[in-house]
Amino acid sequence: MRSLLALALAAPAVAFTPAVAPRKIVRGGRPLGPGFLKDLGFEKPSWLPDFGGGDDKPAEVQLEDVEPAPLGPTNAAAGVVFAGLVAWSFGFAPGELGNPADTQLIELLVTQPVPRPESVNELWFAVWNSFAVVPLAIAALTLPAASRGQRLPAAPFLVGSAAFGYFALGPYFSARSARTEAPLAPDEDFGFFTRNVFETRAFGVALAALAASIPFSSDLLAADPSTTISGFLDLAASSRFVAVASADIGIMSVLAALLVSEDAARRGWDAYRVPLAAASLLLPVLGPSLYLAARPRIE
Repeated sequence: MRSLLALALAAPAVAFTPAVAPRKIVRGGRPLGPGFLKDLGFEKPSWLPDFGGGDDKPAEVQLEDVEPAPLGPTNAAAGVVFAGLVAWSFGFAPGELGNPADTQLIELLVTQPVPRPESVNELWFAVWNSFAVVPLAIAALTLPAASRGQRLPAAPFLVGSAAFGYFALGPYFSARSARTEAPLAPDEDFGFFTRNVFETRAFGVALAALAASIPFSSDLLAADPSTTISGFLDLAASSRFVAVASADIGIMSVLAALLVSEDAARRGWDAYRVPLAAASLLLPVLGPSLYLAARPRIE
């Protein structure tokens, strides 16, 4: 009320006074910071505290884009193996293409995964069960470096390898970059499955346990070696499906061993690359799984 009364009394006086332009208070373009004395040409005394120094936030680190490496001999070898596998499978592999016996064998294996059917060879049943392990091992070894610096997305090819093996992997590895020089950044390079599944030690242990169970589930240890091997060779000589699948799992096992060597170098185990690759070749299926259970995590 007093303010209104004062305005009312002052109104007539204001009406007869000359207009005065209002003053503007000019403020600086930025608040005073710890370097304001230096901006003015002075050095800050040692006894003067750093005003505002505790509010400074570290600058966010922006990761550089990773370009795909030029295609090299490794890509050419992957392409040649893929082309050779396709040509051999459809043109030169033993057995007949589309043989009804192969169709019946596939149906039997799919409908009765365990226990081993009595009519199925023990060694072939072990080879068939290896397709449950090797594609997963290849995925766990490939995905950490598959997010950036690649020409093709890895997921469709890795998923397809569970059913089609190297027929699905060949095109991807023909264009893939190894990425052994640029360090990996988990926040940028790891997707959900890589971070929460494939990079966990539990996954490696479970996969190794599954691989170790194959000789037992296929009755391979209890079978006569000479009879089992000769029966497998006879089956591969008459069945195109068995011959192609056996060659396919062999190619993927070699690929897994090479990926173990590459992954070991990426995780600081460069001195163990050759022994780990050799162990993965001598112990196919099981070797890469044991490596996944023991490899260090990328932090």
